[in-house]
This record gives sequence, structure tokens and C-alpha cells, in this order.
Amino acid sequence: MFKSVGKISFAKIEEGLPAFLTIILIPLTFSITQGILWGFISHAGLYLMVGRRREINPVMFALALVSIGLLLLEHVRFS
Repeated sequence: MFKSVGKISFAKIEEGLPAFLTIILIPLTFSITQGILWGFISHAGLYLMVGRRREINPVMFALALVSIGLLLLEHVRFS
């Protein structure tokens, strides 16, 4: 199952880090949802930070915004 994890390319941090965060955060937070949400956010955020904004698919950008909204709702609900 983890053979594909070894094939993740970290040559460009904006491509490898979101996958790594998703894989690491799922067991650390005990939530598949949290891992995937942070993966979406980090993917869009890192692409924006390195200046590759045009390469972000609009659907991925929308998923990142929805993910931020869900995390904010969860934070407000439990505060």
C-alpha cells in the first residue's frame, strides 16, 4: 500500500508537500477528512506562494476554499 508513497517527487516542494501532509495528518488527527482538507489547502496555498497560480485548476481552488470554510465552521462550532 505504501509503495506509491516512495514515488512521491519532492523535487518541487509544492507538488510533494501536500501529498506528504495528507498522508501524515490522516493518522495523526485520526481523521481522513482532516488530512484531505489540509492537503487541498496546502496544494492551492503552495502553488500560490511559488507563483504558479495559473496552474491551479479552478476546481482545486474551489475545493481549497470550501476546505477552509469547513475548518472555520468546525472551529467556531467547538469554540
